[in-house]
Amino acid sequence: MPHSDNKQLKVEILDFKPKYARYFSDINRNWLEEFFTVEPYDRIVLEDPESEIIAHGGQVLFAKVEGEIVGTCALLKHTESKFELAKMGVLKAYRGRGIGRKLAEAAIAKALQTGADTLVLATSQNLEAANALYHSLGFQEVSFDEIGPLPYKRKSIVLRLQLEEKHG
Repeated sequence: MPHSDNKQLKVEILDFKPKYARYFSDINRNWLEEFFTVEPYDRIVLEDPESEIIAHGGQVLFAKVEGEIVGTCALLKHTESKFELAKMGVLKAYRGRGIGRKLAEAAIAKALQTGADTLVLATSQNLEAANALYHSLGFQEVSFDEIGPLPYKRKSIVLRLQLEEKHG
């Protein structure tokens, strides 16, 4: 169970292992159902991250706190130099404690390690805490051309981070 005190959590960021796949699905379904609805494309990606993300050169990361997986995110490969930060979620009981920031920073570092110079993401204006995090990391709103057509009914905005400027 999460502690109610404000002491700094020890967050460990882990790479994908098949045994963690259910957490990727469960954590993302949790926030999608809270704010939106789980759409057909969500189901495809959440049910088989190995085939849908990793097999295409992407990565899935997990945040572990006190032995429990409490957060996750994915890096989807668009091109050699462009990745998409996607499916980032943290269990409700652990939100607001820096776990999303640690996941996003780890994803940025992974993208840089692969030689990417651009990181994009699609988000909703309704996700105020997530968007505050993205903007604090240097993401800026851009045209949908940066990401291409989205397979969702939910209304989205697109943000981009130029990695060589911010972290190069």
